[in-house]
Amino acid sequence: MRGLLERFATFYSTPRHFLLTGSIAYFTLMVAVRTRPSVFGAVITLAVLSISWRVSETSASERLPAAALLVVVSLSGIFNDFRLTGVVLAVALMSTPLIAATGNQRKRRLLRQALTMTVAWLPASLTGASLTILMYRESSYVGLLVSLIYIHDVGLGLGMRDRAHQQFAPVLGITGAVALLWTSVQISATPIPPEWFLPFAALVATAIPLGRVALILVCAEAGHDLKQFSSYFLITPLWVLAINVSAI
Repeated sequence: MRGLLERFATFYSTPRHFLLTGSIAYFTLMVAVRTRPSVFGAVITLAVLSISWRVSETSASERLPAAALLVVVSLSGIFNDFRLTGVVLAVALMSTPLIAATGNQRKRRLLRQALTMTVAWLPASLTGASLTILMYRESSYVGLLVSLIYIHDVGLGLGMRDRAHQQFAPVLGITGAVALLWTSVQISATPIPPEWFLPFAALVATAIPLGRVALILVCAEAGHDLKQFSSYFLITPLWVLAINVSAI
């Protein structure tokens, strides 16, 4: 049982260099949260673009289409319109296999390339657009979400350094994120009222790990760069949806 948990922790873990690069990215985003939504949208787009560029195929000709789709979808959030972002996202999704098919006559390679391209731009651009739209609603929601994910990933990274107990690293990361959410609610550092703590805690405790597992499974070849971003994959759009549905 312990061996199985350790293998899962290794699969789920954060890259060792995350404590440095992740911290730089976190503090950059926290500074951007204090700016206008349009400025934040540009900053988050550049941040996710840097990760997408490494996740994409090796040649520049294969990276550029995914990067272009990412920028277009992510920056659509600046217009603060879910419907517009949805339309842009749908068009980008339909365009991806067509772009991948250009000059590619092998069906098996076509499917693989289309999947790799989609993974390179879809999670990152959806995160950028969602956070930018949420900035127009309330910047503190964005700051809290980014902090929750950062604490989760830092806790995960620190837990993996203790080889004797690294199987508990995922639990440490999730517990740290939920503890930060509870603290922010108790001291009223966020507009989330105490009665909404349990639903949002359940969202954090499930969406972050499920997003990581799903994204890593879909494209394991992307390796460490994808793991560095995967915590944002599912929690970000669901967090924005929960804020709007709860009308808090």
